[in-house]
Amino acid sequence: MAALLFHLTGRNAFFRDVWKIARPYWQSEEKSYARRMFALLLAIKFTTIWICVQQNNWYASFYSAIEHHEIREFFRQVGIFALIAGSFVTTLVYSHWVAESLKLRWRDWLVRRYTKDWLDNRAYYRLQIGDAPATNPDQRIVEDLGLFAGQTINLVVGFLDVAVSLVAFATILWSLSGTVTIAGHSIAGYMVFAVFGYTFLASWFTHLIGHPLAKHHTRNQNLESDFRYSLVRLRENAETIAFYRGEEREAAVIDERWAKVVQNFWGIMRRERAIGLFAHAHSQFSIILPFLLASPRYFYGQIGFAQVMQIAAACGAVQACLNFFITSYGQIAQWRATTERLKSFRNQLDALKATAISSIEAERKGEAFIVRDLELSLPNQRIITTNLHMEAASGEAVLIKGPSGAGKSTMLRAVAGIWPHAKGQVSFPEGEVLFVPQKPYIPLGTLRQAAFYPAAPSTGDAEIVRVLEAVRLGHLVERLDELDQWSQRLSGGEQQRLGFARVLLAKPRTIFLDEATSALDEDTERQVYTLLREAEWKPTILSIGHRSTLMQFHDTVFEMETAA
Repeated sequence: MAALLFHLTGRNAFFRDVWKIARPYWQSEEKSYARRMFALLLAIKFTTIWICVQQNNWYASFYSAIEHHEIREFFRQVGIFALIAGSFVTTLVYSHWVAESLKLRWRDWLVRRYTKDWLDNRAYYRLQIGDAPATNPDQRIVEDLGLFAGQTINLVVGFLDVAVSLVAFATILWSLSGTVTIAGHSIAGYMVFAVFGYTFLASWFTHLIGHPLAKHHTRNQNLESDFRYSLVRLRENAETIAFYRGEEREAAVIDERWAKVVQNFWGIMRRERAIGLFAHAHSQFSIILPFLLASPRYFYGQIGFAQVMQIAAACGAVQACLNFFITSYGQIAQWRATTERLKSFRNQLDALKATAISSIEAERKGEAFIVRDLELSLPNQRIITTNLHMEAASGEAVLIKGPSGAGKSTMLRAVAGIWPHAKGQVSFPEGEVLFVPQKPYIPLGTLRQAAFYPAAPSTGDAEIVRVLEAVRLGHLVERLDELDQWSQRLSGGEQQRLGFARVLLAKPRTIFLDEATSALDEDTERQVYTLLREAEWKPTILSIGHRSTLMQFHDTVFEMETAA
């Protein structure tokens, strides 16, 4: 049903975008559950409508008993109302439960899928270095996917709910309207025409004054994301900023971004004030409208007081249905903004999925590490290295040197297959390859998990204790299984030593070290390099570094030069 509804509205660009995001779930392995829950939700909603129709009929009987002073009938109607009210409350509660269950399952599926797509093919990295970096992909996954699922269910089910309710109560109102004669013309069901005309005019005016809200909401999400990111950056770089005494500059950046949030929010408030003024005025007039419409028939004695109250209830129900657009305008605006952000993120992920991560031709064979005809470029297409050839025999240690900007670190990214602006051929020897950056990544979790990253812990305590002591981290052995923010607890030197511990635990055949000892003293540097050179599995080592002390740990030096 949901799939059919989206398909039928697919001619509109916005609904095409909604359907593009929604379709994978409704056609996934979850489709049976999703469709059953959606059908159940509609069944409960339609049952609620039936109960509301019975309540409208009850109005006539109840007010008739009051009008004719029938006390026994009055109390009988009170008992009937208790049954109607109990049924209404039950369907209301369970419709909420089913709707929330469906939203949660849909959001869970979306989060898992988008997280997988973000991680697949290293999209998370490629989005960062692309010409148009993704705007806050974390917020798209954490916040926008939940908003999209909730808003879509609420608005689609709400629309179907009001459509069926409108037919039911418009039929009742038509039957109670009778015929009115104006200028010699008889108009049947005049109350229905009057309510429809009035509400459509109100909806058109609401759209006229409220349509800029979608752009304001999109801008608000982006500005708040930028503001939050500036706070996260401050927290993550607290020590460096403290050394620089950079509080004043950081405060200026934060204030500037917050000022933009406030300024945009004033725009939202002004627009919502205009909508609110009209909506509340419309709401107040809607209270008296049914009585104004029913008054001609009542004062001419064509209907009684009970029918007037029934007309008021039916007219109110019809107005509530027709007012769906007015009352949901803010949510519709947010829905459009959420869909626009997710569409942009989805398009970026799909574009990356359709393109290769790297143009490097990589293979695994033989005993040597060989690079042939390597060309490196920056994202702006400026070539920094051409026709690069390099070879390292099995067990050999090569020091890669060169001036800043020569492309040393970029070469490692290209060899690793994560740099899209490169071409050439790379041949690795059989076995595992490990890249150790200048600042090793410390994942969330225990120190043991950090030491084995990216693999899971796989050896006993004796091995990891021996390795930690070898790289001079023996003082942390007692805290191996302690959960902590290790990226903040460990100094730069300790983090680099942990990077070498990973190498010793993983025992890779080929090791790439990018300024991996820049935070170590010379004695510790000698210690960790000696561990690698004397390792029993005889790894091939390729190091990038500027220190003259590194020469003694390598067999040959490879000089890189900037392209002319």
